[in-house]
Amino acid sequence: MHASAHHGALASPQLRTEFSAAYTALAPPKGEKFTVAAEAVGRRRLRNVCLEYLAMIGDEKSIALSLAHYKDATTMTDYLAALKAVDPYPGAARDEVSSTFYARAKDNKEALVINKWFAVQASTFAPDALQRVKALMMHEAYDSTNPNRVRSLVSMFANANPAGFHSLDGSGYEFIGSQVLEIGQRNSQVAARLCSVFSAWKKYDAVRQGLMKAQLVRIRDTPGVSKDVFEIASRSIEG
Repeated sequence: MHASAHHGALASPQLRTEFSAAYTALAPPKGEKFTVAAEAVGRRRLRNVCLEYLAMIGDEKSIALSLAHYKDATTMTDYLAALKAVDPYPGAARDEVSSTFYARAKDNKEALVINKWFAVQASTFAPDALQRVKALMMHEAYDSTNPNRVRSLVSMFANANPAGFHSLDGSGYEFIGSQVLEIGQRNSQVAARLCSVFSAWKKYDAVRQGLMKAQLVRIRDTPGVSKDVFEIASRSIEG
């Protein structure tokens, strides 16, 4: 759900106070060493849930809290929670968190962490979600021939960003349709899985049904389309 959907409720002083109090109370005791004990893991997770809800307010105070959470983080769970919390809000805090998160992963040669960095941004509900995904495709770390990198960005946008993918102007569908055809020239299996995001087109409203079906027809009728992609598109159209 988009952050703004929760803004009105969490703007309530009482709810904000309660979430803030829980967030503070769940902080690890000073001097505590990292542990994977169930209690500590549960505490971290619940604290990050509190951060998530507080971040949805989207004001200066909540963004500052997300930045502080990032700077105090000692585990990947906490780093990721802060990145997710601040990512919907353009500005200095997001730039700092995102750039340092990526730089650390790059320096440490952590490909899986870089995949997470892409995935967070691809799944963030924001008006410019598609534009951000397209820009990230130009990033030095993006490799369109690497299936895992493609999944972390392109597939994540299609599967985990419904506001962006299902935009009523059809831009999300057009983008994914083009990616299916482009990726299919190199890796038909990855392209076929990506094409399957259109399979449930009949479950949507009439406008989106028409837009999604049009992409399936476009994919199916493209000369030279791979057998795997052709089959997915054809079966999806038939429903």
